[in-house]
Amino acid sequence: MLLNKIDMNLFIVLDAIYSERKLTKAAEVLHITQPAVSNSLARLRAHFSDELFVRQSGQMVPTPLTENIIERVREALASLQSSLNEHDAFDPLQSTRTFRFSMNDTSEAYVLPRLMYVLQKEAPNIQIESYSIPRSDMVRAFSAGELDFALDVPIINDSDLVNTPIADDRYVCVAHHEHPRIQGDLSLDQYMKEAHIHVSSRRKGGGQIDAVLARLGLQREIKLRIQHSRAASPIVAQTDMLLTIPESLTQGTELQILELPFAIPKLDWHLYWAQRHENDRAHQWMRERIFEVFGD
Repeated sequence: MLLNKIDMNLFIVLDAIYSERKLTKAAEVLHITQPAVSNSLARLRAHFSDELFVRQSGQMVPTPLTENIIERVREALASLQSSLNEHDAFDPLQSTRTFRFSMNDTSEAYVLPRLMYVLQKEAPNIQIESYSIPRSDMVRAFSAGELDFALDVPIINDSDLVNTPIADDRYVCVAHHEHPRIQGDLSLDQYMKEAHIHVSSRRKGGGQIDAVLARLGLQREIKLRIQHSRAASPIVAQTDMLLTIPESLTQGTELQILELPFAIPKLDWHLYWAQRHENDRAHQWMRERIFEVFGD
């Protein structure tokens, strides 16, 4: 039984008949004619292959199927009404809405401490959920309502998504302060001689650094491949391996921060959201908070 083939307004009629137990009363409550109520009931009966209500002693008595679904129908209608009300008049101090983000550990570390500080003051009941969704699944996740926002580089193109640049970062190389061969500066020759840590959520393949080096006819030695940027710096502090990361992730580290000996484009961060939420007041409010965080 496919719900996408039924007019959701029919469930409002179902609820009214259940409450009033008379078609005439349901029509009065809904401010429509009795024939319109009867027509809606006929469509519901055809869809569910059930009478839904049977006439007894002048009243419409619900069938077991109606009794089984009515509470869930009412919950769904109440949830929809709540969402519509919040859309019309969003109050961040009162809202209990949950916003779902797709971010990697780099953007989480950069955004969430600042964003949660703002929300603690301005929207204490709003909840944030963050998890990483593969880019190949991003459009589907937005369409399915599983995502409100995503932070990523500008490589996802879809007419149903809106994206805007919100920040950029540059790459640097970090090394242990007591590195036996590197102190203060870094040549291309030395960079290529050292072993490297590569951060990626994928099981294989290089990243932007490796693509730039490949255009120079070079290939670095990746000795360690890990998933999370935050785990990499402590490893650098205990080894002679080099790590090339966005400069924003070097804050608070006690490592050598070295200029890269080759040119590489900046890392651009874009905020993505579904086109259908463009005018949603809650989304607009959250987008403004995110822009403020990156602006600071």
